[in-house]
Amino acid sequence: MDRPTDTVTMKPWTDLTPEEVYAIARLRTEVFLREQQCDDEELDGRDLEPTTEHWWTGVEGDAAPTAPTTYLRVLRNEDAEIIDGLPTAHLVIGRVVTDPEHRGRGLASRLLAAVIERHGNEPMMLHAQFHARQLYVNVGFAPVGEIFDEAGIDHITMVRPAD
Repeated sequence: MDRPTDTVTMKPWTDLTPEEVYAIARLRTEVFLREQQCDDEELDGRDLEPTTEHWWTGVEGDAAPTAPTTYLRVLRNEDAEIIDGLPTAHLVIGRVVTDPEHRGRGLASRLLAAVIERHGNEPMMLHAQFHARQLYVNVGFAPVGEIFDEAGIDHITMVRPAD
């Protein structure tokens, strides 16, 4: 029998079930707070905004989907960040996280590709953990500005122009 494949799901906050919220919060907590020991506030209120999109992969079989294997959120900022005197983008990808047991399978790339397929006509930006920047370069993002500390980890802002 073939192994079920990871499916991509996107929902706004108002469509998330309590089980999905719990599973997303658990994944983000396990990786960002426990594994990476980030010192930033994880629950920043941005998840609740009506324009925020929650994207994840999860294995779907005969029963309900399992917990997310990879997750990210897409925010829409009213004002674009200014770096080196130039605006970046209003569409911001963040909280990109993969369950440690599912790393190395290309799931984050697949999730990013789905976001780009939906929003590729708009410029996008993100703050990449510096060690993971190649993941984003591979899908068309380019670094701008200097390396900076965010949540106790080196990051760099990256921008992807509209298609």
